[in-house]
This record gives sequence, structure tokens and C-alpha cells, in this order.
Amino acid sequence: MKKSIFWDFDGTLTYPNGGIWSGSLYKVLKDRRYDVELEKVRELMRSGYTWHRHEDSYVTNTGQKWWDNLFRHLQPFYEKHMIPQGDLENINADFKRRILSVELYTLYEDAEAVLRECGEMGYTNYILSNNFPELSLIIEGLGIAQYFADYVVSAKIGYEKPRAELFQYALSLAGSPDISYMVGDNPVADIQGGKAAGMTTILVHKDGDFNADFMCGSLSEIPLLLREAENGKRTSSKPN
Repeated sequence: MKKSIFWDFDGTLTYPNGGIWSGSLYKVLKDRRYDVELEKVRELMRSGYTWHRHEDSYVTNTGQKWWDNLFRHLQPFYEKHMIPQGDLENINADFKRRILSVELYTLYEDAEAVLRECGEMGYTNYILSNNFPELSLIIEGLGIAQYFADYVVSAKIGYEKPRAELFQYALSLAGSPDISYMVGDNPVADIQGGKAAGMTTILVHKDGDFNADFMCGSLSEIPLLLREAENGKRTSSKPN
């Protein structure tokens, strides 16, 4: 029997990184002595990413083209703040380099132990994330790559969660497992998307009724949940 768990990354295995993108661009501009307010950068970063437009597919604009499209989104901002065209290539390169710095990402304290235990229980772990193409490099840098069989990353495929195509791709990659779980912190991308794909969903690090099959305050609760579900002792997010 094939058993697979698909894990979101940001906000699930690592602490939420909502400030990394705006903070990174702000620091790059500040280091180059451009006086741009942090709040203006934050406003810019609230839109423009492919995960903000999950209804759109972009299968011909993956990999480096994903970055190129993001940089084009930044172009009007640069022009508005009178940043010289000749400096943009270096700014974008520094921005990308900073986003790919593993030091910006912090694992939840229980993440590695839980991934290891789930593997020991016979589950195959996969990453399923709306993220930049090089996410696997961050996972390797964090020291947890050995726990994953493969990675499904939106910017390499051209679809964003909760699009059915991304989940179908993930399930196919896993060999159409008999049991599949989607673990994430986003009620729409992870939970709605996972349920629509026929996965059993686990919402983590959130309070509230978000229609997940199970809810866990921490990752460390997941192995016991899986055992109880396999033994028929747990059928919903609410304890018996």
C-alpha cells in the first residue's frame, strides 16, 4: 500500500516568511543607498506573484522565466523611485540572491523529527509548495532534503495551489498513492485544494473552522493522528 504525505513549506515546515520578500528588496535598495520607504516596498510585494493569481497558468514561464516576470513586475516601481536602468540588473540579482539565502528560513523546532517519524511509519514525504523554482536548494540547506522523495514546486510546473493540475501532478509523481495527506497552513491553497484532489487534509498552526479533515496546533501532533486514523480511532479533527 502506497502512503504519501504532501507538505507545504512556508508557514508549515518553516515559520511564516511574509516579510522576507519585502524586507529583502528593501535591504538591497538601502545597501545601494536608494531611499525608499519600507512600507512602499511592502505595498509593492502584496501583489505581482504568481500565487496571487492562482487562476492563471504559466506553463511556458517557469524556471528563470518565473524570475524574469517578477522582475518585470518590479520595473514600474523602480521607475517611480527614479532608480537608474543601468543598476537594475545588479539590484535584481542581489534580490534573488538574498531570497535564496537559507539563513532567512527557520524550521519549526519539531519539523525534522516529524518528517523522520512519518517516514519510519511508511509514508513517503513530498514537498508541494507555491514557491520559487530553487526551493529544493533551501530545503537542502536546512538539512531536511533526505526526508523527501521529490519536490512539486509551482514555479517549476506552471500552476499554483489550489489549482487541480498541480495536485494531479503531485499525485501522479507519487504513483497514485492509496493514502494521501496534504499538510499545510493555508485554508484555501492547501486545504481546499487538497480536499478537491481527494486528499485527506491536515491544517497546522491555525485556529478556527477551516473545513480541514484534521487540525493540529503543532507538527508534533501529526504522527499520533496518523496512527489513530489508521486504527480507526480518529475520523475527524475533533477528538472522540
